[in-house]
Order: sequence, then C-alpha cells, then structure tokens
Amino acid sequence: MSSIVVADASPLHYLILIDGADILTGLFDRVLIPGAVRDELLHFNTPQKVKDWMAAPRNWLQVERLLSPQSIVGLHRGEAEALQLALQTGAAGVLMDDMDGRAEARKLGLIVIGTVGLLERAAEKELIQLPAALAKLPKTNFFVAEELLAAALARDRQRGKP
Repeated sequence: MSSIVVADASPLHYLILIDGADILTGLFDRVLIPGAVRDELLHFNTPQKVKDWMAAPRNWLQVERLLSPQSIVGLHRGEAEALQLALQTGAAGVLMDDMDGRAEARKLGLIVIGTVGLLERAAEKELIQLPAALAKLPKTNFFVAEELLAAALARDRQRGKP
C-alpha cells in the first residue's frame, strides 16, 4: 500500500537542518508540498542549507498544484495550502508543527505528525538514533517543550533503544 503525505514547511525545514530529511523515504512513499510551502522553503530568510536542499529536491518530494486554493482564517498560506492539498489528494496525513494548523487539520479529520513525531517513527523503524537526532534540534530555532522531548526519549528507552 502506498503512503503519501503532505508536508508543511516546518517539518521539512528542521529535518533538512539536522540532516534528517531522508528519513521520510523510510516512512512514506511520497511527500507532497503545495507551491506556498515550496516558496517558504526558498524564501530569502530561509537558511541557506534548506534553500540548497530545495534547489535539488529528492525524487520522493513533489510540488503539487492546488485546484482551488482558499485562505483559512488564522493560518499562514503554507499551512492552509498544505491542509487543502491533503484533502485534495486523499493523503494519509499531514506533516505540520504549527499548533493552529494542527488543530485545524484534526477538525478536518486529517492525521497530523510533527517533527518530533517523525523522528520517533524513524527511530521505531531503526532509521535513526532518537537521542542523537533530538540533540540536534536545539541547535536550530526549533521550539518544543522540554516535556515533549523528555516523553519522546522515555518512549524510546521503553522500546529498548539507547
């Protein structure tokens, strides 16, 4: 069974910064992004490492056109387009960190996975060592509650990973 997800900018941005974007190939067959997300990842304020990665995207990442883009009150354009693309394509879920976007996704009946959740799934499949991956996040401007990281590490230890 094919698994296709739609990504907002944040998970891709941070996975690229910590050299973890390729875990997505071990988790999903394809990752779709709308044009607004591509534009965010190429924005002049985006770290050069992310822009360089986006200049030569992997074959599993595809930019898809929305049939009828609409704004969603309270969400940035990229988040709104990601949610609409997930609905339009029947994607298995949406990769998103923004709390308002995650809440809207759940209202729409979409499965939501954030950056930490992606790293946990990758660790479950033995694609990465979770402690090492999580240790890289604070070196970026990624914001996450310490309790969330501690809980992820505790679950990882329960699975028997170092």
